[in-house]
Amino acid sequence: MSAVQSNRGRMFFVYGYGGTGKTYLWRALSSGLRSKGHIVLNVASSGIAALLLPGGRTAHSRFLIPINPNESSTCEIKMGSPLAELIVRCKLIIWDEAPMMNKYCFQAVEKSIRDIMIATFTDTPDVPFGGKKSCLVGTLDRYCRTCKSDANVDFLHDLHTPEFLNGIRCSGVPNHELHLKVGTPVMLLRNIDYSIGLCNGTRLVITRLSPHVLECKILTGANVGHKVLIPRMTLTPSDLRIPFKFQRRQFPLIVSYAMTINKSQGQSLSHVGIYLKKPVFSHGQLYVAVSRVTHPKGLKILVCGDDTSNDGQTNNVVYKEVFQNL
Repeated sequence: MSAVQSNRGRMFFVYGYGGTGKTYLWRALSSGLRSKGHIVLNVASSGIAALLLPGGRTAHSRFLIPINPNESSTCEIKMGSPLAELIVRCKLIIWDEAPMMNKYCFQAVEKSIRDIMIATFTDTPDVPFGGKKSCLVGTLDRYCRTCKSDANVDFLHDLHTPEFLNGIRCSGVPNHELHLKVGTPVMLLRNIDYSIGLCNGTRLVITRLSPHVLECKILTGANVGHKVLIPRMTLTPSDLRIPFKFQRRQFPLIVSYAMTINKSQGQSLSHVGIYLKKPVFSHGQLYVAVSRVTHPKGLKILVCGDDTSNDGQTNNVVYKEVFQNL
């Protein structure tokens, strides 16, 4: 794990691979400052990660970041508001899972905080965040890879036909048709209510169906077993490869009999089955997968790649540099 301080201002970058103790670091830092009476704003880029922070909120919720930011965007924080006063008084801002965010989100927050600091203190230096101490935390290698498709889809062809729009499958919105029944495990795609654990990545099971609302039971987290209501919502895709904007009114759910290793980060489960059709592709990813289970007896690993001679083994990506100082 490494920490880098910006040459200008008081901004710190903390990064490391899965399992290097980042969670312990920022929890200890936040608790230490709060024990001395200081204010610490804990935010995260995803709902699941925000649940791990003491008093955590998503960055969008805390700083009122626009849903679709661009290079000229700013946060909707009014001068003199309670939120602006909270930012001025806080000792430190900790931003977990920072590499997941679009750069325009950072720019919007940075510009807004700098404006607040300049309006409050006449001697505010011309530095990032107006000199407000900020700590950006993240596992950089997981978010440096993009998924590219060889298919050359002409999105402008038959743009306005319902058949074409209904057939689009992309991140950020569920499919046009959801086939659900009582007992189906699903995953939430939106942050709805952090107080009861309803955030992006929460796993639930359907208990009752109706045309406009679904009754579900939470499967993971501190609120496991609680029944909640999930309404239909207007959803906008976040896939930047789509050259136009559209909305889809749908339940913010996808059927989830399984999840990716990255999506499981931050969750603790009693039983975990890891399906490794291919070896893991980045350092620390296998550790993240096996550490989701609370007891070794609840862990099952299935290795079944194309190579029939693997003898139940898989490669673990490890950087040799970690052994240099042993």
